This record gives sequence, C-alpha cells and structure tokens, in this order.
Amino acid sequence: MKMTVTEEPRKLVESNFAGHAASGRAQVEEMRRGTATYKGVPIKFGYLPKYFSEEGFGKLKADLEQAWRILVRVIEEYLDNPDYRAMFGFPAELEEMILRRPAYRTLLPVCRLDIFLNEETGDFRFCEFNADGSSAMNENAELYRTYRNTLLYREMDGKYEQVMFELFDSWVEVFLGIWKEAQEGQEGDGSPSGQGSLPSVAIVDFLEKGSSSAEFEAFREAFQRAGCPACVAEIRRLRYEGGRLLTEDGHVIDAVYRRAVTSDILAHRDEVQPFLEAVRDRKVCLIGDFCTQVVHDKVLFRILHDPRTAAFLTDEDNAFIAAHVPYTAMLTREEADRSSVREDRERWIIKPRDSYGAHGIYPGRLMDEEEWTAQLDARADTDYILQEFVQPYRTENIFFGEENPRWKSFSNMTGVYLYGGHVAGIYSRASVTPIISVEGDEHEMTTIVLKKRN
Repeated sequence: MKMTVTEEPRKLVESNFAGHAASGRAQVEEMRRGTATYKGVPIKFGYLPKYFSEEGFGKLKADLEQAWRILVRVIEEYLDNPDYRAMFGFPAELEEMILRRPAYRTLLPVCRLDIFLNEETGDFRFCEFNADGSSAMNENAELYRTYRNTLLYREMDGKYEQVMFELFDSWVEVFLGIWKEAQEGQEGDGSPSGQGSLPSVAIVDFLEKGSSSAEFEAFREAFQRAGCPACVAEIRRLRYEGGRLLTEDGHVIDAVYRRAVTSDILAHRDEVQPFLEAVRDRKVCLIGDFCTQVVHDKVLFRILHDPRTAAFLTDEDNAFIAAHVPYTAMLTREEADRSSVREDRERWIIKPRDSYGAHGIYPGRLMDEEEWTAQLDARADTDYILQEFVQPYRTENIFFGEENPRWKSFSNMTGVYLYGGHVAGIYSRASVTPIISVEGDEHEMTTIVLKKRN
C-alpha cells in the first residue's frame, strides 16, 4: 500500500516554481517570527508536507494502536511479575518508583512512537519509544498555521480535504479523563486545592531542558480553556507542605503533567525531593506515573523478543514484534566481540539504553573500521545497546530558507503521538544524513491526511 502522496504536490511546485518559491520564502519568514525554535533558532522545514493518503493513515493508526496495547501489556507484566521485572535490571530506587501503581487505569497516557516507515509498502521498524517527555507539538501547530497561507495549500485544497492534527486541547481532554479515573480509583489522589471536579494542573519539567517555553505555554492555555487553573513549574522549585504539593509561589497542585523524563529526575533526585515525596504519599495525581519508564528504556527492544514476553502475548502480537522491532542486545563484551558485529559495522548502531535527543548514538556506517572498533571497546558493558541499523526511507524535498534552494534527498522518520491509546497526530521529520536529530541537519514537515473531495 502506498502510504503517502508525493508526485502530485511536487508537480504543482515545478509547474510554477517561481510562485511556489515566493510562497515558500514567505512561509519561512512567517515561521521565523513564530515560536517554533530550537535553542533560539527557528526550525528548518520542507516546503512539501508529508501527505498521508486516507488509507495509508488508517493502516498506520491501526498498527500503532496495536503497538500501544502491547506496551501497556508489558507494563502490566512488569508490575505483576517479579521474575519478569528482573529482566529490566532497573536500580532498586527506580524499581520502587515504578511499582507505585497509579490510581488510574491508563498506564501509558501519552507517548510518541518513532518509526522508520517505508512509504511504498507500509512496512516499518521502530526507532524508539518516547513517553512522558514526548514533544514537538508546538512545531506541528506552527507548521499548520503557516502552511495554510501557502500557494501549495490553496492548490491542494481544491482537490482534497486536508486534515490536520490538534495536539493541545485533545491532550487536555484525555488528561482530564485520566484524572477522573484517579478520583474513582483512590481517595488519596483527590483535590487538595479544593477545585472540585477540575484539577489545578502544573506542567512540570527541568525548564532549561524543556523543548520550548512556547510549547508549555500552549498546554497551559489549553488547560485554562478547559476551566483548569494551570501553570508551568520548575520541578526543583516545588514545595511539599502540610500534605500538599505547591508551586514556588504557593499555588496548590492537584495533578501534574510530567514532562521531566525519569532519567533526569533520578540524576537530580536530591533537588526534587518535595516532588517525589508528594508523589510517594499520593498527594498529587501524576500523569504519567513512573511506570512509563518500562517503555522509555531501550532495553525493552531486547525484552520484546524474549520468550518470556512471547509467553503472555498473543500470536498476533508476537508476529507484530517480529515484523517491526529490530534485533537489539545489550552491548556486553561478548556481544561486542562477535565477528558479525566487528566486521559488518554497517549493519549496526550503538545507543545508550536510557537517553533522548539522539545523544550518544554511534552508527557503524558513518564510521571507519578503527572508529567502530574503538566505540565497541569503549561502550561494552557500560549500559549501551547494540541494535540492527534500519535504513530510513528517502524522499525529496526543498527548503526555501536557503540561499540557493534545490531539491534534496532526505532520510525520513515518522513520530506517531498516542493520547490514551489512540493516535492523536503525527510528527514528520527528515535529514540529509541517516541520523535524524534536532542536533543535526533536521528538517520538519507539516503532516496532512488527504481525503478526496466529491
């Protein structure tokens, strides 16, 4: 199944290149005046959106919602089965945090599952699973806002209904549903602020690590539109007094939208004790809770292929894992010394087991033999994984923010947001290199689902 529409929009651009170039430059200027930045620099983006066909999006939605159900089943097994839990090898402190089962049923409230999608066939391989720290919703919103003013939007709109994803109010709706689950499930996760049926919400992170202040503000405004008092809070400045979690200026927090990833919380545990104590005492509703770390840690890629996982999943789920989860192993000395690893470096990539933002990644195909051998020796037995390298699908696009814009070939990655287990949106990005990272030459793309008009 062809998942995307590519030839038609490119022909439209080439048939009136000067007109589209002017439109593209105007979009670049509009984006530069907007809030989609990384470390203060406006993002780069392809002029051509990622246009999914209605049928292609339907297939992707079904596949990724099946993946979510598998991940939740793994979390449940971790919580219930000490023998299975031991496979993850988490430190005792982290295990204790994970085992504090939340009062709500939705164990994986929000995630973005990143995949390498073959747009010709619909086949894909997973790259990574992102849980509570999932980001880039604001970039999507800004791309949608500016795309609506382009010549390409107007030309495509004559033939198609162009469906775009809203990622702020839709998350608030899911969040409040989970909050209500918690109220039904446990008295301790109540409303210390006295707000009643709607919680006072804090969006919490190490703010210097947050994807962008604009994104957090957009979520704060969405909570306020729903009637919730809401703020953006630095996790190290929260206070825990009299059985209530408070912001720095004394506002009571009922529910936390956690954007701070677990590894950062553990690294700064001494600085975030008020937050951890309130969670431990169930004086605040944490969405998502620490059980999501089971999904975030890349060791899960290896465990998904383990017979002990296969034993509690269905035949259909196991076939899904075999088709879509690349071979993964802990980078032990024994694994590093295998001849097929040493001598066939283009087949492999080395990653830290618990990281994000493409930090500490070493793809064999971008290194010479000496560099590859050195990294194998340096990373063996140091909490790194070895994973089968997946060649990204390549498409051509153009960025009109360059001095001499031209069509270039890009490696693609597709990130699928799921809120409460249902696909909420897609984050499309690409790079001229095989490693797609915001720290590198990453370009983002507006993502559209096309429905043919009658």
